[in-house]
Amino acid sequence: MCGSVPRSRGVSLNVHAEIHGLAGRAGELRDLLVEHATRLRAADGCLGASASEVLGEIAEFLLVVRWRDEEALRAHYRTPDFTYYVTSIGELLARPSDVTLAEVGREVRTQADLSEDPTRQG
Repeated sequence: MCGSVPRSRGVSLNVHAEIHGLAGRAGELRDLLVEHATRLRAADGCLGASASEVLGEIAEFLLVVRWRDEEALRAHYRTPDFTYYVTSIGELLARPSDVTLAEVGREVRTQADLSEDPTRQG
């Protein structure tokens, strides 16, 4: 059973990018995505960023970023960091990335209810 804690922050944006790299350049793409996610986490208005590899898939990656609001995302598009990322990634891609933007008006962070966990019973 899970409990939940409602969180209200207005409308934030989630960016989910499926990135399709060239198999022979997967290491370069991995390095670029790690660097980009690290820079994103320090960006004004970024609530979180992660880059990961898709298990079992060669040169397939996910970039997931949470923005405070659309204004913060648009401001990021005008930064040298974003320009660097866009100009660097193109030659590493097998095809264009599949990107989804989702507006989030309400978040719920679940918390596990461990009261019925048999390993925790006396």
